[in-house]
Amino acid sequence: MTIKKYLHSCLLVEENGKKLLIDPGAFSFLEKKVRPEDVGRPDVVAITHTHLDHYFPEALRAIAGSSVPVVAPKEINEAMRKNNFSCETIADGKSKTIEGFTIKALKAPHETIPADIPHNQAFLINAKLLHPGDSLSVAGVKKCEVLALPIAGPWIRLVDALAFAKKLKPKRVIPIHDAIIKDFMLERMYTMCKTTLEKEGIAFHPLALGETLEA
Repeated sequence: MTIKKYLHSCLLVEENGKKLLIDPGAFSFLEKKVRPEDVGRPDVVAITHTHLDHYFPEALRAIAGSSVPVVAPKEINEAMRKNNFSCETIADGKSKTIEGFTIKALKAPHETIPADIPHNQAFLINAKLLHPGDSLSVAGVKKCEVLALPIAGPWIRLVDALAFAKKLKPKRVIPIHDAIIKDFMLERMYTMCKTTLEKEGIAFHPLALGETLEA
């Protein structure tokens, strides 16, 4: 499995010649460090929830058109269908194999924010990569090899994020949900993450734009 990060929470997963894209939200493209068309056409897309930094229809259409299958929570399924996206849901705790990827949907309540809280779903990809969306409380998973770990945002403390990672004990962590942090502070946060997690035997991989991780 090859994993590439396109800023914030957007990850491109490639395995056995197939590509799965997770959460191509607006924050990945606002600063124009990367354009939607730079991502390339995936075989399947997974969306964890409706927030703009995870679900951005304009980018999704540029990347996937209307024919690429999209897995998303039920609350946005109908809206996506109206926009001619091929969309389907997976019940919490259930799995589907789509375009060669086994996608397990997991109950993962969105953390508390001072706004309406959407239905958030975590996805376990090929029993290896866990993307929790905006949650540090994922049901039905005791371990994973690679954890996409949210480390910043209005709903999160870094100490809580690191505690979540230490509880799951993955082999590797990729930080996500971090595009809102200035570079000078992000470097310091990455150092704290790396120091803390390596004490637990967990490798920390802050992927730069275009950098890949083989898992």
